[in-house]
Amino acid sequence: MALSNTEVLENLTKQREDLEKNLQEGQTQMETLRQTYLKVVGAIDALTQIEEANNPTETSETEVVEGE
Repeated sequence: MALSNTEVLENLTKQREDLEKNLQEGQTQMETLRQTYLKVVGAIDALTQIEEANNPTETSETEVVEGE
């Protein structure tokens, strides 16, 4: 038995509503992930700067050897 146009339209409308809800939830999750990522990157930058300030000889020290 084939579905009527009305039944198909109802099913498609329900699918659209479900997809819109899932998209909104996905956007919220993406925003949360983006914020968490930015916080982690900021923490890495801050700690890197602290470590470089506390250990300046370890970061950019080069030795120059002159020929004899």
